[in-house]
Amino acid sequence: MKNKFGIPKEKLKILQERSKFCAYCGKKLIFPYDIKNRRDSATIEHLNFNGPFYWKDGLNIEDVVFVCGSCNSSRGKKSLSEWFKSGYCMAKNINNNTVSGYIKKYINKNK
Repeated sequence: MKNKFGIPKEKLKILQERSKFCAYCGKKLIFPYDIKNRRDSATIEHLNFNGPFYWKDGLNIEDVVFVCGSCNSSRGKKSLSEWFKSGYCMAKNINNNTVSGYIKKYINKNK
């Protein structure tokens, strides 16, 4: 699996093994990315919008997760707390309590 963030293949494999489902909505992810099914395909999500954004600059495996294309697109550039208040998240019951343990850990680490 290639990525524009320079994450090494062995780290991507770890991410994929722990990410069978979207870290936000819990939907089963499609690997590899399928352009014909963007909504359900796995995409790399940066939890920290302040960077770093590339592996060579210090991006850490704890700062990225795989999420479905729908959730990644919906979140856009919103902070997690802002996004959780959106209509999308409210309709899908996505919040601090329902996201994956990796997201909860990230949220607790960055309070």
